[in-house]
Amino acid sequence: MQKIGKIEAIFEIHEFMSKIMKTYVLFTGCFLLFTAGGYGEETSEAAAEVSAPRNKTAYDYYHDLLSAYQAENWKNLILTAKALHASYEESPFNAEAHYYKGVAYYHLGDYDFANESFSEYLRNETTPKFFEDAIEYKFQIAEKFYEGARRHFLGFQKLPRIIPARDEALEIYEEIITTLPRHDLTARSLYKKGCLLYEFNDYKPSVEAFQVLIRRFPRHYLSPEAFLGIQKVYLKQAQQEFPDPDILELATINLQKFTESFPGESRLEDATKMLTQMEDSFAQELFETGFFYEKTHKLDAAAIYYANLITKYPYSTYAQKAQRHLEKIAKRKEPPRSGKKQKNAAS
Repeated sequence: MQKIGKIEAIFEIHEFMSKIMKTYVLFTGCFLLFTAGGYGEETSEAAAEVSAPRNKTAYDYYHDLLSAYQAENWKNLILTAKALHASYEESPFNAEAHYYKGVAYYHLGDYDFANESFSEYLRNETTPKFFEDAIEYKFQIAEKFYEGARRHFLGFQKLPRIIPARDEALEIYEEIITTLPRHDLTARSLYKKGCLLYEFNDYKPSVEAFQVLIRRFPRHYLSPEAFLGIQKVYLKQAQQEFPDPDILELATINLQKFTESFPGESRLEDATKMLTQMEDSFAQELFETGFFYEKTHKLDAAAIYYANLITKYPYSTYAQKAQRHLEKIAKRKEPPRSGKKQKNAAS
């Protein structure tokens, strides 16, 4: 029986290894097909341009590139830019060609290649003519990645876009924050950075990003959203981690600052509701303890717990309940009226 078991185990291992080898062969075949057949199609066209007699000047390529840009012939623009790079490496037109190539890739939905091209343009041009345009495109690429656009598998254009790119979005936001510290795009990048880090459960850097936005752009339209973003971080922490009074205190301070900075802001209500949710998790235990003492006729002890709850957690839903119970206790502790005393004496 042991021999039979060993033989069956050997067959199972052999079958498992066969599946792995089949998967490997299939993957390798697809990879070679895409790299040699798919992506090589564009490469061969570019090679044809490069291997042609050097009767085209750098300006000729640049002129063709601009013509393709104006005609929105994006694929041809990319091929022309590559030919220019290959034929005239030292040409001053090369840096600008990177910019136009980035625009073409962007419109083709190849955002990872577009981002690389814009970065290359900014690195190679000392006084970039399209500086702000390139930064704006990079921001829009980060937005696409944030919304779910994906990168090409293994970095090959003809391979499918299946790789999540939210990490790249974060890198682009940080690049913009560093490059243009006081620009509107920086305010928007700080906000999106905070949101991404919130989704990554990276709480402290998320709060820091929102706080930098508030300090650097106090009157920006996204500043109220930043206050709200901080409150969301604290609420998520309170829900996922053991209730921490320090988090509750930070959330209270954040709401106070929000109220001071934007009095009358409609989103204050949302921030208050979040604080209420946090306070409820702390207030519930105090309320239940006070209620226990009240039911066992220990009214003084119950009143202490109810009053403590109202003081410590005024935004909680239990605060109003505790106030009602305090009023009931106060009535129960009132001495009987004189009329009742006389009536009782007469009887």
